[in-house]
Amino acid sequence: MYAYIQGTVAEVGENTVVLDVGGVGYELNATASAVYSCAVGAVRRLPTYLVVKEDEMSLYGFADMSEKNMFLRLIAVSGIGPKLALSVLGGMSVRELSRNIASGNSAALSSIKGVGKRTAERIVVELKDKITESCDGAGDAVQKSDLPEKAEEAVGVLVALGFKPDAAVKAVTAAYKEDMTVNQIVHKAISG
Repeated sequence: MYAYIQGTVAEVGENTVVLDVGGVGYELNATASAVYSCAVGAVRRLPTYLVVKEDEMSLYGFADMSEKNMFLRLIAVSGIGPKLALSVLGGMSVRELSRNIASGNSAALSSIKGVGKRTAERIVVELKDKITESCDGAGDAVQKSDLPEKAEEAVGVLVALGFKPDAAVKAVTAAYKEDMTVNQIVHKAISG
């Protein structure tokens, strides 16, 4: 629902960032790198993801699209919720995480606070085929493309749905038209 939020950094907490957008403060549960990239008073644009539950709505913020893409993959793993996914992203960089998953190194993942041996093994089993070391978490493929931001967001959605990064970029490039929304791009890319 919210692809990104751009605003003036009003507050920075240990795991949160508040962005002031037109007098409204959006509190984002943020990755460590997103928090470190924000300074009070600076204007920042952070990729976001909205999680809606029966009793709460939470916004999650990321330093870049590679973090957001990895977050989406992690929450697709059974037993991994948004807070644990944020902890995993705080425990190692997307590149390290991608390498460890691709190589099957669940021991490195279990060294992250809050990630037990079984959870680490589940992450490796469920994501190993979706992540290759060469794409470093799929987010790098999105960042290296020359696509407009809406198209990059659509690529991220396709990657989260299980597309290989190169295939996602190719499908979005074929489907993209300037006046389309992210949802329209994704729908057209999937339907061919």
